[in-house]
Amino acid sequence: MKIYLALSAVLVLAACAQPAETETEEVPVEEVAAYDGSVAPGDYTVDYGEATAPFSIDADGNWTSVDEEGNPTEGTSEIVDGKICFTAAGQEEAECWTNEAPGADGSFSSTSDAGETVTVTPTAAEAEAAG
Repeated sequence: MKIYLALSAVLVLAACAQPAETETEEVPVEEVAAYDGSVAPGDYTVDYGEATAPFSIDADGNWTSVDEEGNPTEGTSEIVDGKICFTAAGQEEAECWTNEAPGADGSFSSTSDAGETVTVTPTAAEAEAAG
């Protein structure tokens, strides 16, 4: 009988005990960086619709390309109000473009303040598509 009494007391205490607090691990929500309109450093092909041109940009915003006649051009770029603005060497005025967010292959459309739209494709994406 003493065993039943002792067992009952233990069960009553167990039933009245507060449940143990379990720690829930917070899983951090991955932050998505806002697209700032810039161009990632690298080599690209710019498709103007009727012609294409190579384009390269480094991490400092320095760029090189060729003009309509095939002459080398270069300059600097900066982000201004969500647009990427290119200033050619020897020029004072920048030409600003609004870039769409890049697609899975890194390509994107870009529209100038003058209304011209081009497609910009990383040369690596072109090589993968061709191969």
